[in-house]
Amino acid sequence: MEKITIPILLEKYDRWLNTGEVQFLENDSKGKKIVSKIIKELINDFQRAAKKGDISENLDWHATHEKGLNLWHELASYALNDINRDSKGNSNLFEFLDAATEFEDILYGLERYYRDHTLHSLWVYFLGEYILRELLPNIHNNLNWYLYNDIERDKSLYSSRLIENARKKEKKLNGEINKHKDAIWCIIALCHDLGYSLSKIDKLNEKVINVLKFFDITAFRHIGYSLDVEQQHLVTQFLELMAMDVRIVPNGDLKEELIKCYRDDPTYWQLCRAFEKKQHGILSSYLIYKILGIFADTYVRGPAEEWGLEDDEAKENIIRGDILFAIAQHTFDFAYLNQIGSLAEILILADELEEFSRYGRQTLSRKYNDTTAETEISFNPHKPKQGSDININIIYEVAKHAELNDFFKDKAKKLCMVYSLEQEGKENFCSIKSIKMTAKKDGKELYFYLCSDPGKNKGYLPKSKIGNVEYKEAEYPLICFDDKVYYIDPNGNKISFDEWFKNVDK
Repeated sequence: MEKITIPILLEKYDRWLNTGEVQFLENDSKGKKIVSKIIKELINDFQRAAKKGDISENLDWHATHEKGLNLWHELASYALNDINRDSKGNSNLFEFLDAATEFEDILYGLERYYRDHTLHSLWVYFLGEYILRELLPNIHNNLNWYLYNDIERDKSLYSSRLIENARKKEKKLNGEINKHKDAIWCIIALCHDLGYSLSKIDKLNEKVINVLKFFDITAFRHIGYSLDVEQQHLVTQFLELMAMDVRIVPNGDLKEELIKCYRDDPTYWQLCRAFEKKQHGILSSYLIYKILGIFADTYVRGPAEEWGLEDDEAKENIIRGDILFAIAQHTFDFAYLNQIGSLAEILILADELEEFSRYGRQTLSRKYNDTTAETEISFNPHKPKQGSDININIIYEVAKHAELNDFFKDKAKKLCMVYSLEQEGKENFCSIKSIKMTAKKDGKELYFYLCSDPGKNKGYLPKSKIGNVEYKEAEYPLICFDDKVYYIDPNGNKISFDEWFKNVDK
């Protein structure tokens, strides 16, 4: 396993860039030079700071942020133009990012550690590139675009000619979409947290109320937002596009293949729930849907229409729907993931791993911290093939300013909420059989093992005392139940992670 650092990720990406492996910059020498120049400057900045000692103390964070912002602009611009050469509204996106960055400057006091989301989105992008190109190259070359071939699935019902034509159409569509896969991932990663600052408005209101109460001012008008009725038609189209399955189906006389759209109701429910709760993932999706012209090229048509989508229309729908859905899904309360095959699943994984650059100002010290944890990840088998059962191993080396038990507890709880490994995986994509997450600090090590066989879930936990019972530091059988992690004691009593770690022997 390789320890992941920002300079290593940047160096790898610069190499892929200069060998022509990044599709949306492959034939643009000017773009490659611009992006490569900024990346080299960032590498030099981090390396110089590291030579002086602690990066947190020695890196000029303001200058680094400015370079990161420029890099964000350049990458997003080239990626959007790769998806659609006549892309409009791009400048509005860049203006929003600049405005959101200024707004974010006032939010650092809301939380003990508040992460800069411009740089975070860049590191997630480069981390995803590393995972796809070096660890999962077979998946990178054959991504799941959520295109369903119903004729192939039920081939016993149809003629060999129809089956062959459906296969050709599926292969052609996947091939056309794959030409833009690097640009699609770039937009997903860079835009996945654009709505994050809006999700913190409630906390901002709380801080204001805590001051105003001393003046006995009760009529404070909260900062907030709501959607006008005029926006409901756009919202409906937006939700329908993300919840839409694109399927290859037979026509009425079973002689021709058509491409039709069907709404997946469980996905639609998740999206509506996320929108109602104003989760920052779906707010990020809605933002780019409203301001980027590429999303005008989508076609939300129901299955009742006699004729299906043309190939180009289907390609546009899949690309744009996948971008929006991946961004929205990464903050779902329950994602039920049990496989790796799509960019939506890569985003969740990369976003969770991106702890090595989570920095923010501590409220008390006003100090920047460049990392919460150093990260390593590996897959077994190494570089798995399509259809393989895989095991994921994640290791975090927790930073000195972070608390090991809290970090481990939060990561384990997130794994339990996002992954449902006991469900059957989809055919032709890598089913996750187990995930082992380990957190280390100062020679101490805790781990959580999540398995497709729920009877094998376990974890190595610190010493704790609950009531009159003392539990030693050891490995314990665990279960994921009602979205939480529990230990079941010999008497059948459930002890939650929250209760266990609340009573840890310090």
